[in-house]
Amino acid sequence: MNEPPRPTEVPAKPPAIAAANEERYRLISSVATDYVFSSALEPDGKLVLNWVAGAFEKITGYGFDEYVARGGWRAAVHPDDLAQDDRDLATLRANRDLRSELRTLAKDGRVVWVEVAAHPVWDDKQNRLAGIYGAVKDVTRRKQAEAETQATTDTLNAFVDSVPAFGAFVDAKERYRFVNRYHENWFKDSRRHFIGRRLEEVHRPSTYAIMRPYSRRALAGETVRYEHEMTGRDGHYYCFDVQYVPRRASDGTVLGYFSLVFDVTERVLRDRQLLRTQRLESVGRLASGIAHDLNNILSPVLMGADLLLDSVQDPNGRNLLEMVKSSAQRGAAILRQLLTFGRGEEEGRDVLDLEPLIRDMLKIVAETFPKSVSVQSRVAPDLPAIRGNVTHLHQMLMNLCINARDAMPAGGRLTLDARAETVDAELAKTCSAPATGPHVVLEVADTGAGIPPEILDKIFDPFFTTKPAGQGTGLGLSTVLGLVRSHQGFIRVDSQPGAGTRFQIYLPAAPAEAPPEAPASAATALRGHGEGILVVDDEEVALDVARRILEQHGYRTLVARSGAEALALYDRDPARIQLVVADLMMPGMDGAALLRHLRRTTPNLKAVAMTGGLSRAEMAQALETESAEFLLKPFDAAVLLETVRRALRA
Repeated sequence: MNEPPRPTEVPAKPPAIAAANEERYRLISSVATDYVFSSALEPDGKLVLNWVAGAFEKITGYGFDEYVARGGWRAAVHPDDLAQDDRDLATLRANRDLRSELRTLAKDGRVVWVEVAAHPVWDDKQNRLAGIYGAVKDVTRRKQAEAETQATTDTLNAFVDSVPAFGAFVDAKERYRFVNRYHENWFKDSRRHFIGRRLEEVHRPSTYAIMRPYSRRALAGETVRYEHEMTGRDGHYYCFDVQYVPRRASDGTVLGYFSLVFDVTERVLRDRQLLRTQRLESVGRLASGIAHDLNNILSPVLMGADLLLDSVQDPNGRNLLEMVKSSAQRGAAILRQLLTFGRGEEEGRDVLDLEPLIRDMLKIVAETFPKSVSVQSRVAPDLPAIRGNVTHLHQMLMNLCINARDAMPAGGRLTLDARAETVDAELAKTCSAPATGPHVVLEVADTGAGIPPEILDKIFDPFFTTKPAGQGTGLGLSTVLGLVRSHQGFIRVDSQPGAGTRFQIYLPAAPAEAPPEAPASAATALRGHGEGILVVDDEEVALDVARRILEQHGYRTLVARSGAEALALYDRDPARIQLVVADLMMPGMDGAALLRHLRRTTPNLKAVAMTGGLSRAEMAQALETESAEFLLKPFDAAVLLETVRRALRA
């Protein structure tokens, strides 16, 4: 909008009138925050500024003549807003009022935002724009405040979007008015999907039923916090920490509430796992105490059976004693498994025949599973042995059998098979098997609902479960996988929806030259040659039976029922005692304290430590040495005699 030089001035007014006008103009200009103007549009399209009044110099920094001389309005518009100015002039040329905001440059270089309100002067005869009059207002401060407000808003929005939680504002009618980016990402939908919609329109009925009472409390003015457990659309378990904080108007009216929801699933599952671990530790401590007492009870049974076998010739009597001994050994094995499971110890690996393990598992299943679940089994006659941990193998099969049972709530058939199979290079590559060669395959199959293809690759993930919240931990199959891998094996799964599931566990076969070792027999124990043995135990029956066995096999025996009594016997004549056999867990001075005391006075003293509630590692720690022999109760006569012989010859 280039203006030509100022038009010829009209004849001067009388001095008094002119002075009054000038004073009036000066006063108006000193208090005005905007200025008014009038311009004419000549036929050649040039815009001519006729006059201005108000805060013109305050806004532009120019006097009238200077402003016109440098090009007028068009020269003052900020270069980046010239296109806006062209659009504004087009509006006026269309005989429409104008209200616009744009940037101008003051004389000192300042950027000044102005608001322009202009009215076209229309020439009806020529049907064209003949002039413009209007007002210009400095709105720089308002625009700066708006920019600062917008920057603050952008910062707050960025902050809210960066929070790893669902952030939202819900109004008094339970309509979403704002949701953050986490909300969008979780629901995989844009904010437009939520804004203006009620909670019950967005969430599933089951979810809204849980949210509703808390939402109503928040709208009543109460700050609310609760945990919401649910199964997501992906089938996974989730737990959320939900917080509603009311927002009030200045008069106290509740306008709605801010909702902040944190996903605490990992923490909840970790806490539950910790609780299970703590419970397991408690069970372990309880099992240790029970096992100590039961093992003390079983030890004289085992040793007494051996004593009687040497004197009973009647076949029926011997069979009865063998049965008693076998039952006691079975009880001892169960106690060892309980201790191992309760303490979480890594039990040793032995060469195992799997047929007895499968037979035991079938018995448990038959006695505990619903009668609607029939059980079948096939064990190949040439099944090789494996090297493994019987407790872990038992746990693997039990977890798989329980999963099979749960997959058949209306009944069905469970099959437990075992066969030999050679793993070739192709199968090893397909299944990421650690090794090729002979393997034993344990197969657990059911006729249940099957596993949907979309979750088949997730079933071994920790904490993944398809069971309702609170009915499954999601650790069963992940535990099975971990145990199988610890045995250098692998798992194959075959399942079809509606057609059942089959799990195949591949375990490396033990070398043929390493058959399972038969338990030692008392008949192989060597007799003593009059060596003096001090046996210390607070269990009188076990003490008496051990004394009789040792004396029957050529040893001189002294017995003590406490550590203090044993110390007194030893101090009376140390030369007649070549070996001390002491129970570590006794009231008063226990066996560990006794043996440590004796070794300080007689460093080369030979000793056997026995207990019914500690592992070998725990016994070695209690004795502060690993040089002693160890006896784990309950033990039979053969184990006692072999341990004594080994200790004396050490």
